[in-house]
Amino acid sequence: GAANLKESGNTMKNAVFGARLAVMLGGCVATPTYQGPIAATPVCASRAQCAAEWNEARTFVLANVGFKIETYSRDFMQTYNPVGDSMDLGAQVNKQPLPGGRYKIVASFYCNKDPLGLFACTPPARATLNAFNKAVTAAGRTDIAR
Repeated sequence: GAANLKESGNTMKNAVFGARLAVMLGGCVATPTYQGPIAATPVCASRAQCAAEWNEARTFVLANVGFKIETYSRDFMQTYNPVGDSMDLGAQVNKQPLPGGRYKIVASFYCNKDPLGLFACTPPARATLNAFNKAVTAAGRTDIAR
């Protein structure tokens, strides 16, 4: 009788521990990441609009990426690369020429994920690209309205 209660208690403790562990790991595995569409890549046509968008691109990278800018020029910027198992974002942004004197501002955000792939970049790279495209496009529209 007493041995059965003790075994029953251990079984219950193991079940509770197993359930807690599953919830904790499940929370890590099921970390929600942005899966919606990515806003259109920003495009600029005038010198003023391109300057406003490029300035916003730099401001956005400084505010939202985990690494400092290593290289910066009038048409390219790149942060230091994420190292080790860092989940902080790195970034690269290019101002690429298009026909008709226009440019598109193309960004990429990335991190070194953990070896098992259980976690995402912080903040998530896809959501950051979406926010970047929206912010940079809005900066260009603001300049046009002036």
